[in-house]
Amino acid sequence: MLRFFRQLRQNLLSDLSAGKTGNPPERTRSVGPGKFSKYLLYAIGEIVLVVIGILIALQINNYSEYQKERKQEKILLTNLSNDVGLDILQIENNSRLSRERLNRLDSLVQLLKTPDNMDVTSFVRQSYEFVFDQYFKSNSGIFDEAVSSGKMSYVKNESLRQRIFNYYRNAKETYTDGTTRQITDEFITPLLVEHVYLNQEGLAMLGMKAADIAMLDKLDVHQLSKNREYWKMVLLKFGGNQEQIIRWDGIKRRAQTLKENIDKELEQLN
Repeated sequence: MLRFFRQLRQNLLSDLSAGKTGNPPERTRSVGPGKFSKYLLYAIGEIVLVVIGILIALQINNYSEYQKERKQEKILLTNLSNDVGLDILQIENNSRLSRERLNRLDSLVQLLKTPDNMDVTSFVRQSYEFVFDQYFKSNSGIFDEAVSSGKMSYVKNESLRQRIFNYYRNAKETYTDGTTRQITDEFITPLLVEHVYLNQEGLAMLGMKAADIAMLDKLDVHQLSKNREYWKMVLLKFGGNQEQIIRWDGIKRRAQTLKENIDKELEQLN
């Protein structure tokens, strides 16, 4: 197309030049119908060439912008995939640590079956694990920055973009971890202090020299095995941690599915 208009323009310029040099002066002052048509056709050709040039420039610019956005999309999806992978590792680590702790605490309370053979000091020391918990915090830095800066629009796959939003909205709802933290702080810790540490062994374990002047009795493990408040603490601990593990497992499954979807999209982009 461009070649055609260039050739046409050259022909018109040749004709016009020939007409100007071959005619008497008095005849070049007026332009006949044939000459006017050639001038008009030449002008139209020039306009068309300019328009086509502009369209080509816009097309090139659009393609360049498209390529830049696809590059940014690949960077964003790669970083999101890495963050989701870190979430999976964190959940696996949290679940392992929580199960190991519950197993140790279960072995600890089993000692109350045979209180006469129990090392009371060791029992008190190991009971301190009742106040420890694991908490999940999603690695959402890349996602949060992408949302605030509008970069999530780079993800052209609308279905994938929505799944990413849904995952982080669910992963950030840490009500289970928040409830566990509250139970530990407001119920388990006071009960542990009252029934396990508020005695001579408890003070000694904390390195306090007041154990011999506090006029406190030694821990009565026989009585402890019948103490409803103590077993209430045990139930709260095991119930809260097991609920966390179940919720983490659900987040992990969604994270694994999302990571697979993101990695599949990256393969297509590459």
